[in-house]
Amino acid sequence: MENNTSEGKEGVKEIVTIKKTHLAFLTNLPLQTKPLETCAILIGKKNKNHYNVLDVLPMDNEDKSEIRFTINEEKLFAVYKETESNKLAVVGLFHTHPSMPIPSKTDINYMEINPIPWIIHSTTIQKTKCFIHDGNEGVKEIDLIVKD
Repeated sequence: MENNTSEGKEGVKEIVTIKKTHLAFLTNLPLQTKPLETCAILIGKKNKNHYNVLDVLPMDNEDKSEIRFTINEEKLFAVYKETESNKLAVVGLFHTHPSMPIPSKTDINYMEINPIPWIIHSTTIQKTKCFIHDGNEGVKEIDLIVKD
């Protein structure tokens, strides 16, 4: 996994940390949902520009598509509500691409509305990258730190 340096709004490097077991779970999800795009919500804690993933919640792809995904709005709202009641936060979104692990134009539009880290995994080249929309500069790649 490559780590890329990025500066947040306060000049602090933005990073996402995720356990090796969680990332392995996420990158193996497409085996169960083939050929559809896979998606999941990342639950955890945010401290300034550090997003710490503590749990992953696979979600159904409402589009039933190989090239796009949609998470049911009611289910997404329920996850946000339950997460907040447990003093946690939605700290990211995971989904797969059948091509390169970079945000599509559709992703970028949704990233602007939901400016949390988006982890994108390529099912073709088995590479994973992380991005965020910062509101000013647009989408940028941020560090994805995998820990034991």
